Amino acid sequence: MPPKLPVPPSLLDLARRQAGLVSSEQCDAVGVGPSARRNLVARGGWRRLTRGVYDTGKAPSDLHLFDVDRLRAAWTALLANRRAIAVGACGLVLHGVQGLPRRIAPEATFAGGVARKSRDGITFRQYASELTTVEVQGRQVVEIVQALVQALPTLSREQAVACLDSALHQGLINAEDLTTIRRRLVNRRGSRRVLDWLPLADGRAESPPESHARLRLHDAGIAPDDLQRDFFDERGRFLGRADLAWHLGAGRWLIVEIDSREFHGADRQVRHDAVRQNGLAGEGQNIVLRFFPGHVTGGHLAGEVALVLRREGWQPGSALPPRPARYLSTAGQRGRRQRAQAK
Repeated sequence: MPPKLPVPPSLLDLARRQAGLVSSEQCDAVGVGPSARRNLVARGGWRRLTRGVYDTGKAPSDLHLFDVDRLRAAWTALLANRRAIAVGACGLVLHGVQGLPRRIAPEATFAGGVARKSRDGITFRQYASELTTVEVQGRQVVEIVQALVQALPTLSREQAVACLDSALHQGLINAEDLTTIRRRLVNRRGSRRVLDWLPLADGRAESPPESHARLRLHDAGIAPDDLQRDFFDERGRFLGRADLAWHLGAGRWLIVEIDSREFHGADRQVRHDAVRQNGLAGEGQNIVLRFFPGHVTGGHLAGEVALVLRREGWQPGSALPPRPARYLSTAGQRGRRQRAQAK
């Protein structure tokens, strides 16, 4: 068997940061020329996705497969042309927004409204108005508000609200930006329905399954009284933070926890969720229900929650006990810093 072709570690490290992909230009820069690339493809180690873009098989191992697939779409579009600008859903992926469909199509545009022919599943869009961009890993990405305006009309209500929740939760956008998004969506083709979804966004949601659950409960007329509420025991020790909560009176709560391991994909987050849920259940006076994403999409969530609320005599709109002070999440702080730097 011929010896294995050497690939510089620096190139493989770069590929891992780009969902396993590299461009011809990046390969040439470290001495992996056209002949070497042809040999790597012929031997099955690499795969050519489109002209100038190669899959090295070195995708990041710490991400969920769905996240990797979405990042691959975004990087495929960017690496296909060094002047490409990530837009729409691809732009949202690179900003770190969660809640998008499992699969998105590669799409990009070019400054000045320059037209390019779409190829190999990559859509090169043409925008008449000037785009504002930020730099992500050395590549140009349309800024977050414009990316949302471009992407929201292409999404379902559940996906759109989850994306808005994620962007708000991370501090990538704020209430003023929601007003800007609404203004820019007016008279945009396919955006009329999106305008009705904007008031449903809530930055307290910490994962797409939580956003989906909240929408199901809202539609059933039993929207939670509070989100991400901190609970303490009588000695003031922190017990946990509830995803969704309904006050049942006399200091008692119905707490619904959404197991989001399908979306987190990291053992660390799963352990964190388990500790939090055990603490809330251990308080004794609270009723804790735990659901998985499949329960939300399958329709079991609203029925089970409604059954408990009827049994406990819950009344919507009742005054809630004072909300304990909560810390600003590190994700929110990081998002606000990134936003300030982008400006």
